[in-house]
Amino acid sequence: MRAVYLTGEYLYIRAMVAADAACAAAWFDSLFPVNAVRAEEWLKEAHGSVDRPADLHYVIARAADDAVIGGVTLQTDYRTGTLKLRIAPSLSGADTLWAAALRILHPWLRDDLELMTFVLHIPADQPETIATAEMLGMTPAVRLREAIMRPGHRVDELIYQALLTPWAVRDA
Repeated sequence: MRAVYLTGEYLYIRAMVAADAACAAAWFDSLFPVNAVRAEEWLKEAHGSVDRPADLHYVIARAADDAVIGGVTLQTDYRTGTLKLRIAPSLSGADTLWAAALRILHPWLRDDLELMTFVLHIPADQPETIATAEMLGMTPAVRLREAIMRPGHRVDELIYQALLTPWAVRDA
């Protein structure tokens, strides 16, 4: 199920479907793996209501083979947003994939959703994602010391924010 938009050279971002429960380890943000039955229940809970959800959930898929490799959660009140990305822990090169996803999502949040501002939590050991965020005009806002667990050590969590174009104050 290829997305019509939110596509990049190597990956694309699309809405979740029931079949995504089978690959929940890639997109479900948890310290522990989630089985397909629990993921299917979660999908029904999160997407079963006709009301506008506060959290929007998408999957990140690889363009070459349509494999689900991660997930996106956007917590929003439709003025501001918090963007959370997850790449399957079994994949190497998560930093490159985060950066590619951010290059796709930033224009969508800016131009289509017209959010005033949004923030992104980035592990400090992902220099390509940090460079991409800064290239897109995002600024560092907060550093949480040793907030993210890695095998054998901890890393800082950086929170970058984007104040989108119509809301930015021009230098005089």
